[in-house]
Amino acid sequence: MDDRYYASGMPLDDKEDHLVRAVALKGNVKAVAISTTSLCEKARELHNTSNAATAALGRFMTGSLLIAESLKNETDTQTTIIRSDGPMKGMTCVCDNKGHVRAYPIEGNVETTYLRPGKINVGEAVGKKGSLTVIRDVGLKEPYSGSVELISGEIAEDFTYYLASSEQTPSIVALGVQIKDGHVVNAGGMMIQMMPGFTDQDLDYVEKRANGGFPEITFLMEEGFSPAKILDLFMGDPEITYLNGYPVSFSCPCSKERMSEGLATLGRAELYKMIKDNKDIETVCHFCGSKYSFSPKELEKLFELKLKKI
Repeated sequence: MDDRYYASGMPLDDKEDHLVRAVALKGNVKAVAISTTSLCEKARELHNTSNAATAALGRFMTGSLLIAESLKNETDTQTTIIRSDGPMKGMTCVCDNKGHVRAYPIEGNVETTYLRPGKINVGEAVGKKGSLTVIRDVGLKEPYSGSVELISGEIAEDFTYYLASSEQTPSIVALGVQIKDGHVVNAGGMMIQMMPGFTDQDLDYVEKRANGGFPEITFLMEEGFSPAKILDLFMGDPEITYLNGYPVSFSCPCSKERMSEGLATLGRAELYKMIKDNKDIETVCHFCGSKYSFSPKELEKLFELKLKKI
């Protein structure tokens, strides 16, 4: 790796999935880029998604990780939710402050159509009517929640609109997922945000860079550009400063104990009926597909604990 493009916390191999942060234009712009190829491919495998759903879910996870880079505390989490009128119906994604992400589509096997050869029509799969909701639990009494209407279903434009509308932060979000022979071969994204004190000239400069035919993220990745190099190319600022970075990965913390906590939230009548059926029940994690079996005796223990809490 070229030392010019290395930031503390980044993996030594810049081909591994990771996020990198930088500042440019005398600190008036925050620039963040991310590579998510492996985690998007893992999500595809877990959910057995069609190409359109793979592209949509990959963009959604990548964008969610980009806006989650502001999470500061160990226990902070961010949940992003799309509910829409397209065949996918929506997606849910959860990130923490360690670069872990997990997500699932409501419908993962949808028809794949194209805007042009090689360019999947993600907006048609997701839908153009619906909402994008961001919920951040940062240790306060109530989680922060913001929601906007979808403007395209193409994901990047929707995150850009969310940041401008709900968080009042002028931003540019670019996302891409490249699929060949049914597999994710390149995936990543970039987020450019104006910092307090930015000038009109700074904003004009960034908008011109974005609207001046900047190459697609996946094209640059295919050409060997790392996230740090993508930021360098976009900003065109010889004084760009890389702050830090960290690995990102698909990771689900589900367990039998967590699943039992979910079962414990069921009503007493529903739990009692399961016990009387005298059959094992199987629960499945939406995020990773892991299955957990509970015997009638285990259900009885949950029922007894529920009675004690009354």
